[in-house]
Amino acid sequence: MNAKESYIYRLLDGTDKKFIVPVYQRPYSWKRANCELLLSDLMTVYRQKHESHFFGSIVYVTSNIGGRNEYLIIDGQQRITTISLLLLAIRNYVVEKHLEIDINPEKITNAYLTDQYAQNDKKLKLKLVQGDDDAYDRLIENTDPVQHNAVTVNYNYFYEEIEKFSPEEIKGLYDAVMKLQIVNISLEPEHGDDPQLIFESLNSTGKDLEESDKIRNYVLMDMSAKNQEIFYRKYWEKLEKEISREDIDTFIRYYLAVKNRELANKNRLYFAFKTFRKQMGGDIEDILKDMLIYAGYFKSIRNAKDEDKDKCSLVLARLNKLDVNTSIPLLFDLFSARDNGFLDDEELLKAFEIIENYIIRREICNLQTNVYNKLFVSMGAEVSGYVEKSEVGYLEAFEYAILSKTGRSRFPNNHDLSDKFLGFELYNAKPAVKKYILERLENFSSKEKVAVEEQIDDGTLTIEHIMPRTLTKEWKDALGENWELIHTKYKDTIGNLTLTAYNSDYSNLPFLKKRDMDGKGFTYSKLSLNQYVKNQQKWGLEEIEKRAEILCDLAEKIWWMPETSFNPNEEDEWVAWDDDYDYTGKAIVKMRFMGDVIDTDSIADAYRKININLYTLDPAEYAQFDNCNHNSDKTKLRNPYELSPSMYIEMNLSSQSKMDVISALFTYYDFGSNDLQFLVKAKKEKVAFNIDDESTYSSVTAGQLAFYLISKLMENEKIEADELEKLKTKEYSRETFPKIVYPVLADSRDANRGKSSKLRYRKTPVNYKGKDVYISNEWFDFNRDDLISWYKKRQGV
Repeated sequence: MNAKESYIYRLLDGTDKKFIVPVYQRPYSWKRANCELLLSDLMTVYRQKHESHFFGSIVYVTSNIGGRNEYLIIDGQQRITTISLLLLAIRNYVVEKHLEIDINPEKITNAYLTDQYAQNDKKLKLKLVQGDDDAYDRLIENTDPVQHNAVTVNYNYFYEEIEKFSPEEIKGLYDAVMKLQIVNISLEPEHGDDPQLIFESLNSTGKDLEESDKIRNYVLMDMSAKNQEIFYRKYWEKLEKEISREDIDTFIRYYLAVKNRELANKNRLYFAFKTFRKQMGGDIEDILKDMLIYAGYFKSIRNAKDEDKDKCSLVLARLNKLDVNTSIPLLFDLFSARDNGFLDDEELLKAFEIIENYIIRREICNLQTNVYNKLFVSMGAEVSGYVEKSEVGYLEAFEYAILSKTGRSRFPNNHDLSDKFLGFELYNAKPAVKKYILERLENFSSKEKVAVEEQIDDGTLTIEHIMPRTLTKEWKDALGENWELIHTKYKDTIGNLTLTAYNSDYSNLPFLKKRDMDGKGFTYSKLSLNQYVKNQQKWGLEEIEKRAEILCDLAEKIWWMPETSFNPNEEDEWVAWDDDYDYTGKAIVKMRFMGDVIDTDSIADAYRKININLYTLDPAEYAQFDNCNHNSDKTKLRNPYELSPSMYIEMNLSSQSKMDVISALFTYYDFGSNDLQFLVKAKKEKVAFNIDDESTYSSVTAGQLAFYLISKLMENEKIEADELEKLKTKEYSRETFPKIVYPVLADSRDANRGKSSKLRYRKTPVNYKGKDVYISNEWFDFNRDDLISWYKKRQGV
């Protein structure tokens, strides 16, 4: 890094110079107030005869391109652009007014604004970002200005202010510009200067960049100016057009959630993207291409409308109304599965509906929504795991995954729904949910659709309490001696709510007057929600319960419960500390703690080792954790375990209590899901697979069987080297195993992946004559007989 004091005019002066504001920088954004302050400071310099005025720093990277020095501006674009505009305004005013003062307009033009010896298309010394560049060029060329652009607006301000000055003041202003002192900082990447890190540091204070701005800068900064232009226009500009500037941070957050299987903090997307980029490796262009694909999914979700004819779009429009944005990562996974051939359009529609049904059933059953962040992010990977291991269809695996959730994450069944439906206070639900549920109940079984939500919004329809919110004496008498209990418990519930255009007419009139009011009563209503109501002779507890029962039957049809016969073979699985997981009948055999794999033999052992590690990490911080299950005095614990002579933990706890303490500890330390995971194993014994006993082959999946059999042949060198190479081709693999999709063997796990996020080969390679070979996991039950026959033939059986 080379830093020195200089004057801004000296930086601008000279031939063969080009100052480039990279496309990843924000557009020129100085406001009028900034320009007013600059002008005021400059006039103070002139009037008080100051020798200089500090104007900040200009940070850049220089490179020689075809004999011309290019200055890539890392920081200071706002200042250098503003001074260029002010000089241009001074030049134009002096020329247009034919002022005879000691200012040389040609020098301003040739020394500071243009390079008179450059080629025509390269004469302007300052190249701004898209939009700004055109506005600046038109000002220089004195053609039609770009209206409502900050470049044009600020130039006009300077020109108008200069008009108010005397010739002596204009000369004084110009001289003051020549006294603007800067710190001229030239970065030298070849000597270790990292422009990206310096950019981050310079932007760590002041007005924050959007996370997407930082990501764009990170993607483009290391490229040449030419490649920056190409990549910006080819990818990032398209990304912003697909999504809109307002939504791009949201999109990136959910895109990264699918890729990393963790929902990043909104304010740390940039760092999450950097981590993702390093983990992926390869060419950044592949990531940008992939982002554009997902941007298309995001656009389909965001732009879905009620009037769309596509059925999938109709479901997405309803999900948008529910405002459960956390479902977007799972929707991304489903779109990707469709595009990669795992789902057809009908299956995609069904999967979307299942998500909708899951959300609404949980809303009616008053189940927490804070489980969605983790659940909707992780489920796509879970489904892919089932498909990979069990050779099941994607939709069936998806249905199993969502139905298998327990506890706070569960999918409420029909019993849960009917149990909670009567007491569901729809009136107190969120406005969007309230309108959505009433619209679905009204229109589901009717061919004549009513625009319920729109008519509620414009006041045509209102939500009516059949039993009014304020009871008259007549209503109390009609409800009977338990009127207060009935009213308190059921007034806002779904069984007592309907829609009407005559809410103000009904007020708190008796039921029969509401029912029979001339031309306005329930009797005259064509709304399906009022069909049961219009046939009742009174309205009380019995009628409310009966109507709730009828509507509940309808709700079970609208928000139907998926079914699946799929039951995956239970295998070991990794579970995060904050998963809603039932450990009943399970054993923890390993844990991953902050990157380290630690063997354990029980929940108690895991509990003990976690506390040891956390205490060792920071004893003082650990001691601040307010929990009755650790103490510096071991006599206060029933069964103490010593972490140190001054800290003990209680071991006399149930397994669930131990897991609760672990959860509380990791919440206290603000650790993420990936910081602690358990390898969970079912305690029940499985049928043991024996490669020498063909009768046990059915105890494993076709993919596992293929791995065992092919591994055995390779280890015993029963496959010749030339056949091994042939098995890496699709043609020979299909000839050997009809209907197989991908080559049986590969040199890397990433082989034959294409654009899919799915890996085609098993994680563990087999070493064959000193070289790792990967075995396909894309096997199905109809391959078993061919596989076993091929194995036996090579074994000489």
